[in-house]
Amino acid sequence: MSDLIFEQIYLRSSSGIAMISLQDGTMIRCNPALCRMFGYTEQELMAFRYGELVMPGEVCTSDPSSILTFMLAQPGEECYKEKRFTRKDGGLLWAKLHLILIREQPEDEPHCLVIEMTDITNRKQAEEKLRDSERNYRLISENSLDFISRNAVDGFATYLYASSICLPMYGYTPEEMTGTRALDYIHPDDLGMVKNYLKDCIRGKENLPILFRFLRKDGTYMWTETTIRHVYSEDKQDYEIIAVSRDAGGRKQYEMRLEESQTRYKSLFEYNPSAISVMDLLGRTLSVNSSMEYMTGYARSDLLMSHFTEVIDSDELDYVSERYRRAAEGIAQTFESRIVHRDGHIVEASMIFVPILVDGDVVGVFSITSDITEHKRHLNQIEKLSYEHALILNSVSEGIFGIDIEGRTMFINPAAADLLGYGPGEWTGRSHEDPIQLMRLSGEYAGEQMSLLRMFSESGMHDEREGVFWRQDGSSFLVNYRMSPLYDKGVRKGTVVVFRDITEEKEIRRAKESAEQADRAKSEFLAIISHELRTPMNGIIGMTDLLKDTELNEEQRGYAEIISQSGESLLHILNEVLDFSKIEAGMMTLELKEVDLRSVLQGVSDLFYPKVADKRLNLSYDIDPDLPDMLITDEARLRQILVNLVGNAVKFTNSGSIDIEVKLGAVRNPSRIIVLFTVKDTGIGIPEDRQGQLFQSFTQLHPSINRKYGGTGLGLAISKKLAELLGGTIGVDSREGEGSSFYFTVEAVLPGGAAPSEAEAEAETAGESLGPESYAEGRYGPLSILIAEDHPVNRYLMKTFLQKRGYYPDIAEDGEQAVRAAHLKDYDLIFMDIQMPLMDGLEATALIREKHGPRPIIIAVTAFARKEDREMCIKAGMQDFISKPIQGDDLDRVLKQWGPGSALTGKTMVSESD
Repeated sequence: MSDLIFEQIYLRSSSGIAMISLQDGTMIRCNPALCRMFGYTEQELMAFRYGELVMPGEVCTSDPSSILTFMLAQPGEECYKEKRFTRKDGGLLWAKLHLILIREQPEDEPHCLVIEMTDITNRKQAEEKLRDSERNYRLISENSLDFISRNAVDGFATYLYASSICLPMYGYTPEEMTGTRALDYIHPDDLGMVKNYLKDCIRGKENLPILFRFLRKDGTYMWTETTIRHVYSEDKQDYEIIAVSRDAGGRKQYEMRLEESQTRYKSLFEYNPSAISVMDLLGRTLSVNSSMEYMTGYARSDLLMSHFTEVIDSDELDYVSERYRRAAEGIAQTFESRIVHRDGHIVEASMIFVPILVDGDVVGVFSITSDITEHKRHLNQIEKLSYEHALILNSVSEGIFGIDIEGRTMFINPAAADLLGYGPGEWTGRSHEDPIQLMRLSGEYAGEQMSLLRMFSESGMHDEREGVFWRQDGSSFLVNYRMSPLYDKGVRKGTVVVFRDITEEKEIRRAKESAEQADRAKSEFLAIISHELRTPMNGIIGMTDLLKDTELNEEQRGYAEIISQSGESLLHILNEVLDFSKIEAGMMTLELKEVDLRSVLQGVSDLFYPKVADKRLNLSYDIDPDLPDMLITDEARLRQILVNLVGNAVKFTNSGSIDIEVKLGAVRNPSRIIVLFTVKDTGIGIPEDRQGQLFQSFTQLHPSINRKYGGTGLGLAISKKLAELLGGTIGVDSREGEGSSFYFTVEAVLPGGAAPSEAEAEAETAGESLGPESYAEGRYGPLSILIAEDHPVNRYLMKTFLQKRGYYPDIAEDGEQAVRAAHLKDYDLIFMDIQMPLMDGLEATALIREKHGPRPIIIAVTAFARKEDREMCIKAGMQDFISKPIQGDDLDRVLKQWGPGSALTGKTMVSESD
């Protein structure tokens, strides 16, 4: 067992370990960490002599006898050195070496040298940077145009040091300022602000620059921008203030860079998933991140200045304290231990102690801790497995088999036998010189063919790869496979192979790529052919118009009119196909400019006036007075959507009216708004079960419609894509025989000035919140309803659906508003969106349930419709679930199921299995 543990430590150690022959200086063994340090594979490293890796200029020799002489000259059997080496990529590797002579017996001559290497490149580079920093500090302090000072934390910020720039800057010599109180120089009007700033900085708040007036020696005041930091002085063993001041004109830019640097450090420290703490040499905790709070269960205030051992399991105290002592002496430590959570449970932890060096001296220790409880529990479960492993092997879908170092089968699960084409018992116990042939892939089916045994002997354990396996009958299939060594008490006994058939996955990926390529080719072809066909069509139409201007008899003129009308129809179809193909091919671009909404709507109305007059229809438009006269959007695309929708309305309406409404939907920010367009008609309407097909390409609802009304089925598909290009969406509300209401939104930019207020923007769509009309006798009886939805269009749709059924709901725009509304009013039903700002629907539901119990009935409204999403909503306290886009039938079911006589009389909640 000890050999197994040693081998695992050797393989997983973060330190590089090598065994070097004293006969020829070559490497006998080297672990994975050493290979990573140098960038070589194990085989490449073992081809070198030790001295060949040392950087030129270092005192070293590859003569093994010299190594031995060097070791024997040291006190004892081991020593420590620091050397520079050359990596495979030519880079520099600084390493701390722990050299140990190995003897078979104490009285024998040493036969090999073990070297433990620790990569200290970063430390060395950091030391060099620190030395540069110290030099720079001296140069900056004496030559900087900024005034640098050290001040006491005594309530007056007494100057302990003042840089020489104070003379030309303020008129005082450094000697005059040293010992005086900094607050005495501050303008009386700025003194209170500066005092609060000092207090905030000492308490650890973010040290942003502060602007104030400073008294010069000549009696005038100078505007100064100052940044201070509250730091620990090593020489005084106490905290003091470091202040940097400059003329207010140039300090801002410097502070912005300083703030950015601080933000990066804070992000790295505070948001690190590992628990990190900073300790002094006495083991007291000086700083912790939020992950440490979470791992231990203690608040930051509880942990600060506490001894690090207070959260360590008592059985581990001596062990961890010894590790800390070594780290405090400058040797980084990596180990495992146990932490006691505040509630008493044990947290298995992987810990790293890293010494903090300043000027080459250790001044503290970083602790980096990761929770490995689950990992340890997993390992314990594996160790406890006995016969259960057979059950697991037989149940998994992946193929798993094991072979010993001689190639004999050790075990195979049914999935592997089936995938490899072996019947029960055919494989087990047989000796196979080449049990499975493997082809390593480089690109597609290419690579060297070899057995798995040979592959493993060359590369050892590795991550998942792709390859080709051969079945017993000689056929092959694509696999994802992974090989791992099998050890018993430290001795490798064989290899375990886990694989799965990915042939079908490959085919699916290829089919998907082919389909996407074909779709792109189709769009490009349509764009080209539609464009090319327009040229002859324009010729036909133009020549027909010229023909009509000549002297023709009545029959000839009739023929010419038919040719002209047919050509115009065909050109319209080609234009639609060209527009659609441009959008599909990603070639449609927007031309944003100022647009007069009233002019656009008047132009659309004028375009259809002859057809409307022919059919004796009424066509009108209405613009929300809250909307500005001019907006910035793509006028041509907006007009095209309106023309398509109004054209459909005119086509399918035989009597009645067509109304165009334009409203302010929402305010995105002071310069962007959402505009809602609605085209209502009293035409033939659309069956609810066919509305989902409306916006699909080349689709019409029934062949008879095509025969009667004509068209390509592209108009609404193009409108949908154009609306999306304009930053909006499109939809429809219709009942067969009752007309249709098509709506779409666009995002527009205001040419100047601020957007209307949010309250104005939603006055039409949201209605009066908590108004008296919200409780109404509708289709399914009296119901008081609240809609909690952040998207203005979705609010409008739900509100419209409910109004058509006789209900006037209240509106909440986020989870917090929904909770407040439920506290103020006794609702029967709440339609709750799941994803909302400030507070999501699940959290809002939990708070409502906590205060009001099972009422009101809360219905989840979400675009996610998976079973697990439904179960999540039910567990959160919701009684039912409908998915977006909202369907009328779904809404009717909910209103009927949870209306009077059911939910309102104490109906039980829907179970998770419903």
